[in-house]
Amino acid sequence: MGSAYLVITNPNGEKKVTLGEGYMWKVGRHEENDVVIPSDIVSRQHAMLQRAEDGTYYLIDMGSRNGSFVNGSRVSVPVSLNNGDQISLGDSLLSFHCEATAFSAPATSQKLSGNQTVAYLQSNKTTVLVVDVRNFTVLTQHIDQNLLCQVIGTWFREGGPILAAQGSWAQKYIGDAIMSVWVHKPGNQQREMGKIIRALVELERMTATLGGRFALPQPFRIGAGINTGLATIGNAAGSGSLTDYTALGDTVNTAFRLESATKEAGVDVLLGEETYDWLAQFSKPAPFFARKSVHLKGYEQPVAAWGASFAEVEKFVAELPAS
Repeated sequence: MGSAYLVITNPNGEKKVTLGEGYMWKVGRHEENDVVIPSDIVSRQHAMLQRAEDGTYYLIDMGSRNGSFVNGSRVSVPVSLNNGDQISLGDSLLSFHCEATAFSAPATSQKLSGNQTVAYLQSNKTTVLVVDVRNFTVLTQHIDQNLLCQVIGTWFREGGPILAAQGSWAQKYIGDAIMSVWVHKPGNQQREMGKIIRALVELERMTATLGGRFALPQPFRIGAGINTGLATIGNAAGSGSLTDYTALGDTVNTAFRLESATKEAGVDVLLGEETYDWLAQFSKPAPFFARKSVHLKGYEQPVAAWGASFAEVEKFVAELPAS
């Protein structure tokens, strides 16, 4: 795989920044960013570059005031990058270069030596939360693109810390959705499941404020799917001190399909059966979650899941044992 890099041109001159073997790079004027652009018209955390499992690179605007542009078009949702694409952030031009975009992670662990990169895949018990913006296409037809960028960027920027504070190992931003991953430690699954539900409630509360904060013509709403099972966990470290995780497999795919099925089921949240069973081991979800039979893409027969409105999920969280 050819390494990806940026050539940054601005009034301060020109410099090359190699992205290396990580999966996520924050871009902005603050010194804690992975790619620092010292300009007053670049936001503190302006944008994010992210690499998917197949090696595709994406640019995500993080609600910046002046916006992010790829080849002259403003970015409102994550946009895939091609070799030679021109990214404009404020008064800075970032030329994206990647000799090859295909990425294939090795199937076995590699040992860490000093500051070398580590990449491995292994099977772990995992819970995947997928949260998607409801009626996003309709929203894009009714508001200015600049406003849309600010709204979705704010949602990404404020949603990530909420999930991380409740123990999420990774967040991926995919179009108008967030996928968050928890890799469970033996003997601690039930306590972690409570944190996942709390994270979802906090994320929904933040989301509900966006309609008023940005004077949107309709409420800014989300739906969610949560699924638990074995997943293949990939870990790629850009250095000995940096770790990044992603998840692959049927457990992940089912979480996405559960979120999609919330509309059919008439609920805000759908839990997979194993997620519900784990919750039931230390709490009483039955009064709040109702058993549903839903059709998931790729499944021949209806699948059992457990659904609830966000109002019922809030009541459930209020009854949870202290973590």
